[in-house]
Amino acid sequence: MIKMMQNQIEIKINLKTKRYLNGQLAVFVQEISGEPLAELSLMNNSVELEEDEFILKDYTENKELVNHLIKLKVIKSINRFVLIGSHLCPICQIASES
Repeated sequence: MIKMMQNQIEIKINLKTKRYLNGQLAVFVQEISGEPLAELSLMNNSVELEEDEFILKDYTENKELVNHLIKLKVIKSINRFVLIGSHLCPICQIASES
């Protein structure tokens, strides 16, 4: 469970993972109640990724949420990027829990 503060309101969320048809990691955000909030990842057949890496969709409706998750060190960039359409998307990992 991840706790986020936004405008003095505490939001509790979970990250969920699955695999796309091509085997790449798919990352989703859900409310504690199980309601889906966002899909954080993108699938791209031409990009080779390690088992624990995913292409982060950090634009449009995900921008603010992704910024919070990076600040909270829930997800981390591995300093590789891929061009999806006209957007340069970072390749990321879910940070290990300590």
